[in-house]
Amino acid sequence: MARVSHLRAGVLGITILALTLLPPPLTRAASSDALLISSIATGGSSASDEYVVIEAVGAGGTNIADYELVYTTASGVTTRRLISLEGAAPLAAGARLLVANSLGAFALSAFATWSEGIAATGGAVRLRVRATPTLIADAVAWGSATSSSGGLGTPAPAASSTTMIERRRSVDVGLINTQSNSADFALVPLAPPSLTPEVPVTPPPSPTASPTPTEAPGALTPAEMRATPLNSVVTLRGTVSAAPGELAEARLFCVEDEATGVAVFVFAQSGDIDLARGDVVAITGTVILRRQALTLAATTSAQVDGWAEPRAAFAVEPPTPGAWAWEPWEARAIEVQGVLSGAPKDLAGGSRSLTLRLPGGGELLVGVAAGVLDEIPQGLLAAKRAVTVRGVLHQRAGVAGGGYRLWALAVAASPRSTPIGEPASVTGGPPPLEGTAPVPRLQVGTPSIATPDGSQSWWAPQVSQTLDVRGGSLELTGLDGVGLVVLPLCEEPQAVPGATRAGGRVDRAGRAAYPQ
Repeated sequence: MARVSHLRAGVLGITILALTLLPPPLTRAASSDALLISSIATGGSSASDEYVVIEAVGAGGTNIADYELVYTTASGVTTRRLISLEGAAPLAAGARLLVANSLGAFALSAFATWSEGIAATGGAVRLRVRATPTLIADAVAWGSATSSSGGLGTPAPAASSTTMIERRRSVDVGLINTQSNSADFALVPLAPPSLTPEVPVTPPPSPTASPTPTEAPGALTPAEMRATPLNSVVTLRGTVSAAPGELAEARLFCVEDEATGVAVFVFAQSGDIDLARGDVVAITGTVILRRQALTLAATTSAQVDGWAEPRAAFAVEPPTPGAWAWEPWEARAIEVQGVLSGAPKDLAGGSRSLTLRLPGGGELLVGVAAGVLDEIPQGLLAAKRAVTVRGVLHQRAGVAGGGYRLWALAVAASPRSTPIGEPASVTGGPPPLEGTAPVPRLQVGTPSIATPDGSQSWWAPQVSQTLDVRGGSLELTGLDGVGLVVLPLCEEPQAVPGATRAGGRVDRAGRAAYPQ
């Protein structure tokens, strides 16, 4: 009897353990938040070429900001968040949102990105409510995923490096959803994500009497569009200030108001990329937030009806650093001066990212698209070059602010100048009085010492031995009448002679780590 009781206890323990390993029951989110995953790419020419497309299938205005996308391994043991959609604008009916691997080829077009990959052989992604993880909008498992991974029904087939997983559509192009991943999804050739809503094919109408035509609503300027609510369908008219490809995306361009310079981004239909700066265009689409930037998602091709000289770029004084400091200049053509810092970084698609140190100590990332890169002398992009960059300001991604990048349209050499608003004299004082000899202008970094009038031969050697280092700055001590001392520019910190180091001084040749 004792043996039977022991056996029953063991069976009960095994049963309890098995129950604890089962995934929690999943509940579909309310129909008002009708969202489905329409496409999944698990890798291409690079293993990081991953993306997921989320599509709104409700009546419109679908709230997506409460959701997150999570990934679970095929075994169901590990689950991690890929991205949070906090801050995302509601999706209109049929609208799509792209999220992708930050290291892959599709990161630039994505609303948000992740850094750790997903397995091509098997796994699952779930679109779930952040506050209630068991409440989901959709779940898709593929390949070797087990039931513990959290998919719906049996898994969809696993994709290869040349295929992707795509949800089937009905004859009216609506997404099919039978609650079984294997039935709802099929493998198709790998292709870049399409964010253009599908248009249902309808039969031609029967002949009827022609109704009285109604006048189409007038086209809006970019400034007027910026005052329009999200998800509005509008027709925009303006001048192309940055052509497709110049902002690193083949379908993204910028349209400005000829009168004010206010501008907005336009995400064109696939293939509608044959535009140039100065083209006056009219285009219809939906007003959305794309990568936190106001954008017109085009539903028609751009109609070119003229040409106008794009406005001159605004010469911008760098704002006080802050998360949204550059927001007032979003999409505008601006001109910024600074000094390039560090080595350029390669971006997807052949673009390049640079860091521009601004007057006052701030920094701004500068992007140069592949097509623009060919037109800029490479010597201008070297570190420590003082340059003037003219381009269009866009956000990189994210909802926390600070993700700004100036996409360059032109880069020119510029002298290292005094701060904005101050007279550019050598001593930093007022300009010389009329009739006096002009003060010589010296390039910063030129090894030189300006001596006062009537100085003796001992003056220059004494100066070279009286530069004290105090709190990270250089200071002249014990000398009167010194107008200017300009030290040579050191590329790297250099050794300080023992005698000089012992005295705590820096010698005339600049053999010290003073640039830092």
